[in-house]
This record gives sequence, C-alpha cells and structure tokens, in this order.
Amino acid sequence: MREPNPPHIHVDTGDGECKFWLDPISLARSRGVAPAQVRKIERLVYEHRARLLEKYHEHHGDGN
Repeated sequence: MREPNPPHIHVDTGDGECKFWLDPISLARSRGVAPAQVRKIERLVYEHRARLLEKYHEHHGDGN
C-alpha cells in the first residue's frame, strides 16, 4: 500500500518521536525529543539517506 506522503521515516526514542522527510531531508515534526537528540538523529538520516530511501521504496512497493 502506498502512503500519500513523500518518503519519510518515523523515529521512536522512548521519550518521544520524530518524523523526517527524506527527499529533501527535513524535520517534519518532533514530539518529546530533546533538540540535541533531534540533531543527532538528523545527522544519522543524512549519513544513511540512500539506504533509508531504498528501504522506504521496498516497503511501499513503488520500485524506485
């Protein structure tokens, strides 16, 4: 099933959650996650963007 949103990921930190768009990378929202933690997650998203996009497309079946 396709999602209506552009490629994105959700990150659950235990204290809260955040959502990042993957193309281009940007923070969509953050709830309960400390700003320093959000920045750390954002660095990891940049570092692993290609793999995250690959897995997003595999999961949603759009073959890109």
